Amino acid sequence: MSNRRTGRTLAGILGMLITATHPVAAQSDQSAAARVEAMAKFLANAQRLSVTADCVYDVLQDSGEKIEFGERRELTLRRPDRARFDVTTRDGTRRGILFDGTQLTAFDVDQKVYATVQKAGTVDAALAYYTQDLKMRLPLRELFATDLPQQLKDSLASARLVGSETLAGVATDHIAFRRDTADVQVWIANAGDPLPQRIVITYRLAGGQPQFAADFHGWNLTPEVPDSTFTFVPAAGAEKIPIRVPGRKVDEKQP
Repeated sequence: MSNRRTGRTLAGILGMLITATHPVAAQSDQSAAARVEAMAKFLANAQRLSVTADCVYDVLQDSGEKIEFGERRELTLRRPDRARFDVTTRDGTRRGILFDGTQLTAFDVDQKVYATVQKAGTVDAALAYYTQDLKMRLPLRELFATDLPQQLKDSLASARLVGSETLAGVATDHIAFRRDTADVQVWIANAGDPLPQRIVITYRLAGGQPQFAADFHGWNLTPEVPDSTFTFVPAAGAEKIPIRVPGRKVDEKQP
């Protein structure tokens, strides 16, 4: 009798483990699309904000192995024409970019180098130039673009609610949707402002399907951001280097 009871108990435990680790099917729900749309509109309409994002990302090796790297990104934004990204990688390397409405500056604190280019206009135009023309990496740029609602419009039909989860004490809606080349998961605060608390992007068409993930904290929608926040002052001994635009010869006389 005891052995039979033990067998049933073990079977029950194993059943619970199997159930707990079984993938949860995401449920279709029109409210999921509305939540993503509300988040996109809220971020696009914010005139100023600051936030810290702890990011991890896979780098695919020639062998096919994926290696994880990480960095902390601190973003300060004042629309329409001011932005600052400060990045600290896990190995302590510090770098960033600044945009003051007329000039875009990229800098590396530890290498003591910086580069500038004249680029008057909006934050959207400056960051698009940085990523598309200069072919530079800038994760999360799209999340803070004013056309985010338009960018996500075609993806809303695929949005579905995975479930309700709590991240770092914040109750969230876990939502998944698909884009042309990537699968996206986002956890949106379900009370108050619809701010993302976490995002995971799986590049399903890339070899090895690498992922990028970011956890957000310290959202501030009314930060004190004077012009000096976006003004670059080179450190003593820092060297100015030319901007290299892919496909063009370097102009050593450029500012």
